[in-house]
Amino acid sequence: MTEVNNDVMKKLERNWRSMIFISHDFFHRWRMVLEEKYGAEETADLVNRFWESVGEGTAESYLKRGRDTANLEQIAMSFVRASLVMGENARLAKDGDDILVIHDACPWIDSYKDYGAPGQCQEGCDKWFETALKTISSDFSIQTDSCLAAGESTCTRRYSKKN
Repeated sequence: MTEVNNDVMKKLERNWRSMIFISHDFFHRWRMVLEEKYGAEETADLVNRFWESVGEGTAESYLKRGRDTANLEQIAMSFVRASLVMGENARLAKDGDDILVIHDACPWIDSYKDYGAPGQCQEGCDKWFETALKTISSDFSIQTDSCLAAGESTCTRRYSKKN
């Protein structure tokens, strides 16, 4: 029975990795069609609005689950969990009163490069994290300390309580 369960799990994992690739392909092809029709500047605005909408959806999901909007560590951990589900290598760390969400690897960097937009992932991620956090609670702020796409060793976002 264990062998059957292992085979099922392997198939599910393979299918999930494929779905991540497919979702990247959908996104980039949508972005490229927009750029053909509207040009680079208008496309950048629409892509930012897309990531803002994704952030709103992330926050809505968090809030629907009745999670604690005053617990910064719990909020940041939900972003780590979302990142892991999307195939990213993410973890949580503490730095004094601040909570760090650290990405050691991310498939978006390569997919942006593969689809002709190297380095453009940070703006979308910044918009997603910022929108989700402010929608969950206006008591906290977020700042990007480093970015893999910029050649740094991690993408690190610092979550802090506003003074």
